[in-house]
Amino acid sequence: MNDTLFHDYANWILESSDLVEALKAKNSMITERFKHVLDVLEFLYSKKIEQKVLQAEESNIFETGFYYVFDAFENIKLVLEHDYKGNINELDLHAKTVILLLDTLDFQNELIGAIEEPNEAHMQSLIDIEHEILSVLEKKEDAPVELHHKLDHVTEGIYKELSLDFYPIGNIFFDIADELGLL
Repeated sequence: MNDTLFHDYANWILESSDLVEALKAKNSMITERFKHVLDVLEFLYSKKIEQKVLQAEESNIFETGFYYVFDAFENIKLVLEHDYKGNINELDLHAKTVILLLDTLDFQNELIGAIEEPNEAHMQSLIDIEHEILSVLEKKEDAPVELHHKLDHVTEGIYKELSLDFYPIGNIFFDIADELGLL
């Protein structure tokens, strides 16, 4: 892997640090969701700076984690600007709903990555839930518990039908953080 990704990460840190730090200062559930991914990225980035090289597996972990948080924070920024006009305090009040949106997007990405041609009905059901969540966020409200249950029910059905296991990236990075002694 060339150094471009590490430069991109450094730029992302500079561009996103205000948002990330503001959410961390609030002990937001949003940043808590990414804690282990961010910890592993920081560890591997520091190792790359100090040692000038990472093992192939470490580079792959870094790449996966960086693309994951980059994409997620782009979505958070869109919601923050579109629905909350940049008000981080208001966004954080609806952190559970923001996380529900991120979970829905994770399931969509997982489905796309898991099978060659995702079933259109499966994808549409997730897209419909995404739209429901976005509608709730536009109103600056919390998603009703029924919407959380709906996502659980839909994803459970999809994964059962396709005989897939879902192991969230946050859990994967928790395991990696543990292996690296970061816990």
